[in-house]
Amino acid sequence: MAMEEDRLVFGYTRRAVALDLFVVTAVVPAVLIALHLFLPESARTTLVLQHGDPDPFEFLTAAYVHSNVPHLRNNITGYLAAIVMAYLLCLEAGRRRWFVATLAVVLVVVPVFVNVVSYVTFAGAFPADPTTRGFSAVVAATAGFVYVALLVLLRTAYSTETATFAGAVIFLVLLVTFYVLHVSVIEPLLLAGASGSALLCLAALVVSARGRIPRNRAGWKRLGSESVPVALVTALLVAFVVGLFPQRVIVDGMIINVYAHWLGLVGGVAAAVLLEPVVTD
Repeated sequence: MAMEEDRLVFGYTRRAVALDLFVVTAVVPAVLIALHLFLPESARTTLVLQHGDPDPFEFLTAAYVHSNVPHLRNNITGYLAAIVMAYLLCLEAGRRRWFVATLAVVLVVVPVFVNVVSYVTFAGAFPADPTTRGFSAVVAATAGFVYVALLVLLRTAYSTETATFAGAVIFLVLLVTFYVLHVSVIEPLLLAGASGSALLCLAALVVSARGRIPRNRAGWKRLGSESVPVALVTALLVAFVVGLFPQRVIVDGMIINVYAHWLGLVGGVAAAVLLEPVVTD
């Protein structure tokens, strides 16, 4: 029995974890790379969403083709950073099946949802019929999944209150990040208010997790080690806000569809939240 337990990773067999990681970190990127490097340009064009005369399948396939290598590289990098984090959080929370189910929705349902809504929203908005391609909405959805996965882990390990306060702290940090990025003149009072609210939520988070504010060095060290997942997820999501919602939306003649990024982020959060109470290990 002891030997069997030594072979487990967060309660799951090493073989299962290795297979999961192979699929999410190797198979999915390999499909994206193969479509871009080995599929002829004429064939890739048939997968792009043509807003003027769309084929139903293009609402899904458009997510898996890219304009150029930098476009592909950026999306794969973002996807890997988020999906590995989401997977580790789900494993630690004992929610592997939820991860698998949510990932399936993120890869198949979310791109269709994002492209359909974008198509309807922008119908007739451009003088020429635009095209849509790229994995970025899926990348945004994985970021939303990371956010929910962290809160589920905190709820499992501590309490609903801890998860709530952590969620509030991260949301406020992301809100401040977005505000600083996109306003020309920063309003000090508004920034101070948001920062103060985040600090209050952070104090409430510490109390809910530990029962009180640490009073000695050992207590602060223990709190620091327990805060690592929250800190890592916060840093990751801040990077995603900067990358997915840039100040300049036109780069090298191409429009960055930040609207699709918002839809993907919301879609990832919604998929994770809706499936969480339904899919259990």
